Amino acid sequence: MVLGSNEVVVPTERIEEWIDSVKPRRILVQAPLGLRNAIPLIINVLDRRGVEAYVSMSPTWGGCDVAVREARDIDADGIIHVGHTQFLASHPLPILFIEGWYSDPEPLLRLAPKVVELLRGYSKVGLGATVQWTTHLSKFADELRNAGFSVLIGAQEGIRIIHSGQVLGCDYSSLKSVEGNVDCFVVIGSVFHALGAGLVSDRRVLSVEPESQRATWMDDMVRKIYSQRYANIRRFKESRRIGIIVSVKPGQMHLGLARKLKSLLERHGYDADILITDEVSEPLIMESRYDAYVNTACPRLSIEDQARFSKPLLLPSEVMVAIGRLKWEEIIGKKIYLSLSLPEV
Repeated sequence: MVLGSNEVVVPTERIEEWIDSVKPRRILVQAPLGLRNAIPLIINVLDRRGVEAYVSMSPTWGGCDVAVREARDIDADGIIHVGHTQFLASHPLPILFIEGWYSDPEPLLRLAPKVVELLRGYSKVGLGATVQWTTHLSKFADELRNAGFSVLIGAQEGIRIIHSGQVLGCDYSSLKSVEGNVDCFVVIGSVFHALGAGLVSDRRVLSVEPESQRATWMDDMVRKIYSQRYANIRRFKESRRIGIIVSVKPGQMHLGLARKLKSLLERHGYDADILITDEVSEPLIMESRYDAYVNTACPRLSIEDQARFSKPLLLPSEVMVAIGRLKWEEIIGKKIYLSLSLPEV
């Protein structure tokens, strides 16, 4: 399957093996917008094996956002989810995750001279990538080593990070595992993922985008985001009615965290309610009675989507700053910044 100028590998043999194991009669196929060209190939395999196939048209933002409810509604026996790796330890029905790797390393390797030039002045480089590029990380690392750099690829970390060097928009534990031994990071895939790395690390981060052939330091973007976020913290402090958003998406539901935040906010003089939703939308933010919100769903909503909302949408770590339990300097450039947990303070 070709995406842009590069072929995306969909391992049909894994689908065949999964069918042999699960023996489903009805399957829901789910993919993000950029990888939906893979769906006909998957349906062909299912049809050939006599499995009834349905396609989810709902957006999906990650392995945290699997269409379990839709599958249950149509009485499906399982889900084939394309483009992401497993996010949760278990699900209520069988799910096959198909990453969809890029087959051709050439667009990435072609950027090596530009990256080498931008890395002048550094000696130890940490390397990470979105899942679609992880199969080519070692080749790119060799290019940098041949240019004289010491290169470390982040480790596999826990359930979510199943490939060395893999980064998620909300999980940079792979990079953090080598942070103490590198001068800077190179993140391959997209500005979105590189920006997230820049927000949780005090190391400089270079974004490398093979599809657009761009390589960009994230410094200015990180500073801009921090400035915007701090302004929202100040606005939050002036608010009184707070809505704490809880998503019902399987990997984004943090009801226990929401309860802790509600108790904490009420002890500091705020009126706080817990709001349950599937998608965090403009009408939800704009039309309700709340002055500000706390986000316990996807942490990147507070970064990329804040501009769509006229009211502050704080992360849990930012709430701790707003109520005076932590200083701003204690969360920026740290893993805690995008964390959906409350620190012990």
